[in-house]
Parts: sequence; structure tokens; C-alpha cells
Amino acid sequence: MLMKWLSGAVIALAFMAGPARADIHFEPAGLPESGILVVPVGGDLVVPDVGIDDADAAYIGRALAAAEFSGEAGAMTTLYAIGAFDEIIVVGVDGLDRAAAETLGGNLINRSRDAEAAIAIAWPESLETTTALSMALGAGLGGYRFDRYLSDASGYDPEITFFLADAEDAETAFNAHHAPIIEATAFARDMINAPGNEVYPEVFVERTLAAFDGEQNVNIRVLDVDDMTRLGMGAILGVGQGSSRPPRLLIVEYMGGESGEAPIAFVGKGVTFDTGGISIKGNDGMWRMKYDLAGASASVAAVLALARRDAGVNAIAVAPLVENMPSGTAQRPGDVVTTISGQTIEIFSTDAEGRLILADAVRYTQDQYNPSLMIDIATLTGSVRVALGREYAGLFSRHDDVAARVMAAGEEVGEVLWRLPLDPSYADDIRSPIADIRNTGGDGAGAGIGAQVIGTFVDEDTMWAHIDMAGVGWAFAATPTTPEGGIGWGVRLFDAIARQEEARD
Repeated sequence: MLMKWLSGAVIALAFMAGPARADIHFEPAGLPESGILVVPVGGDLVVPDVGIDDADAAYIGRALAAAEFSGEAGAMTTLYAIGAFDEIIVVGVDGLDRAAAETLGGNLINRSRDAEAAIAIAWPESLETTTALSMALGAGLGGYRFDRYLSDASGYDPEITFFLADAEDAETAFNAHHAPIIEATAFARDMINAPGNEVYPEVFVERTLAAFDGEQNVNIRVLDVDDMTRLGMGAILGVGQGSSRPPRLLIVEYMGGESGEAPIAFVGKGVTFDTGGISIKGNDGMWRMKYDLAGASASVAAVLALARRDAGVNAIAVAPLVENMPSGTAQRPGDVVTTISGQTIEIFSTDAEGRLILADAVRYTQDQYNPSLMIDIATLTGSVRVALGREYAGLFSRHDDVAARVMAAGEEVGEVLWRLPLDPSYADDIRSPIADIRNTGGDGAGAGIGAQVIGTFVDEDTMWAHIDMAGVGWAFAATPTTPEGGIGWGVRLFDAIARQEEARD
């Protein structure tokens, strides 16, 4: 067994070489000498007193009125060659809430990238600093690009500077709360976007160790094949046996709360590439199955965010890591595996592998840590995408209060979920004539069947939820805060759940 103790200080925002990041700064109120200036205005189109020359401010007001600029949240228009500035981008802030502020920040950082020029935002004292911080968070999320394999990548990291009265306090708040989320989301996106020949179980472990290097109150444990064999984790080992790249079980413990206090636990599916195994997938879209580790990435990245913001909570990330490949050593449909609990599973489909590795992982987490709350997260089924599209993740839980808590956290940060049933009939759908259960079955409710398989290995009194994120883990088109590709969905959700826990103490 490999055990590693890590300690030290928080490291810089651009913590991993390779993909592009955003540079975000805070300066005392004032104006830059030139360049691109952003000026927020409300519905009255009055240019705020941020140091702009009176004549220039009057001209801007007339130009906005002539253009019938609304000033509504997120609206943008560009005026050129006013005073010393190449461009003045006027943005509407009338009714600007958290989500709209993040979107606006994402739009502005993308403008910086396109122009390959830094942007300065003259923030008026009349507007809340928290809104500026939400814009900065959106800019940080939107500034990410996975471009390490592009031979013609520009190499320009987009840049935004906020000029505001309480710049020092704003920078402190940003570094304490928002920068860790940006860093952790970038870590998750890096893992998801990297090709399968770059990231596989051992590499996932190595990059996790590197990301946590220097963090306080962190203990990282890694179980290898011998360890899992000794513990009887036949489900994880069965999925991984078809690959030349051996499986791992990665455990990240962050103990920032009271000593001895039960942790919250995030258990994430980590299939670094999923061919379907012997039940092989069709070629159409298989390339994207590098994203099948999105659950593990979210779980580990969320704990990374907690460690970097010195959260006052105990939290565990558990990531079963496998590559699901067809080969002469791969498990077959019809095989039976014995899990860490002693329960047996008949393999009905080797492409229903996520629930297999989570069966061992959730039972191990429950028995080893007795968590106050355990949430597993997985790109588990296409069925959930059919049911909920790309807007909602599916949520399953036996406990109404747990479901309400998770859904409230999702609403708070914009990672929303829709609760789906765990009907008792699903247990009948996975009965096997030769083992305790099958890993799939029935002719419908595919997402619910997956949840039922995992829930079989969780005690009834354990506070548990299952999240099927298959529809929300990958962006097929870019948004202001998310480039095409891996989203890093779940990092903010889990951080919000941890904040709930901190607020209770």
C-alpha cells in the first residue's frame, strides 16, 4: 500500500503547465492609461463616476441612447477610440445576479483572448463587490482552454483587471473562495480532456499527488492490485483485468474539521477510457469515452478546492480508477465477480462497468469512514441523458433530506439536478439466477437500474445519494464559462455541500 502525507502552502492560480488559464487581478480604483476599458451601466445609461473625463462620459451616454442600449444584465456594446482608450466596452448590470455576472465575466475573458489584449474593468462604488467577484469567477472558468496539443496555439493567457475601491479586500476574498474553485475545475477539466493514451489509472494518481503537493491536512492513499485482491475488490479488479494498465483505488483524505468528526465522502467513477469491454461500444462517439473519469475528477478536484481554501470540514474523495478494454484477459458477459462485501454480481454487460467499480468503492468508503454523507457521482448511463437532456444531472437517494440538501446546493451554484425514483421494482429487475444480482437488467429505467445496483452495496441507514452526470459532464458547444469538452461539473456542487457542512458547525 502506498501512503503519502502532504503539507505546505497554497500554490499559484496557473498551477499546472499546459492548458491556457486566465490572469485575474485587482487594483485600487482608477483607470489604466490606455487599452480596453469596461464600464458597467444600469438601465438609466448613466456613466458612473469612475474617473472618465466628463466630456467622454457625456459622449458615451449619448452614444448608448442613440444605439438604444438597454443596460439589462449582460448586455454589451463596444465604442471605439474614445479618449486614451482603443475600446470602451459598456456592459449592462441592471438586474445582474450571480449567474449573469459569471456569464458576463466569461464573455469578457473571451473578448480578451480574441483581442489578445488585457481588459480593465472600472468598477463603480455603487455596485456590490460580490458581483465583481462573481464576474471574476466566471472569467476564471471561461479562461480555460485545453490547447497543449495544438501546434498553432497562441500562447496568450487572457487577462482581466478589476479597478475598485476595496481592491485589497476583493483580492483576499477571491483568493480565499473563488481561485480554489477555478484551480480545481481546471484540474478536473485537464483530466477529462486529456486523451486516453495520456491519462490512465497510474497517471491519474501521479497528477493527483502533484496537485496536492504542499497542501495542509491532506493524506493520500493508493491501493494497487495486490491491495485490492487482499481486500476482495473483485468488481474493480474484474473491470480492470482486460487492460495492460492496472487499476488503482485512490483515496484523498482532507481533515480540516474537528478531529474525529465523520467526513463527507465523494466517490467518483474513474474509467479513464471506456471501450465497453467485450460488450464493445460502436465506434461513433467512442473517442469521447475519455470523459468517463469525470466523476472521479470532480470528486478529487472538489477536495482539492477544499484543501486550497482551508475549509473547516473533513472530506474524503474516493476514486476507483480502471481502463475498460477488450482483450484475451477481459471479463466476459456471464462471469461472476465477488465484491468487497462478499456479495456476488453476474456480469450481464461489460459496458455497465461504472456501477461495478462503484460497488466496491462505496462499500469500502462506508465501512472505512462511516461518513456523515456519502455521494457517488458517475457518467453512468445514456438513459439519464434521454430523460433529462444536458441541463440536469439525475439524483437518486433513499433520504428526502439528503436529496433536498444536494438539490439546494446545486441550485446555489448553477449545477442543477432532478430527482429520479429508486423504485422497489428495480431490485427485481437485477435479480440473477446464479448470483446475488446482475449488473443490469429490465427493459427500462436504465438510470434507476444503475442506481439500484450501486445502492445494493450501501446500508439503508447510510446517508447516501447517487448522481448520474452522463448528460452534463461534456460540453458539445462552448458557453462563456465552459469551453467545448470537459466541464468539470460537480466541483462547485460538492464545494457547496461542504459549505453547508461548515455552516452547521
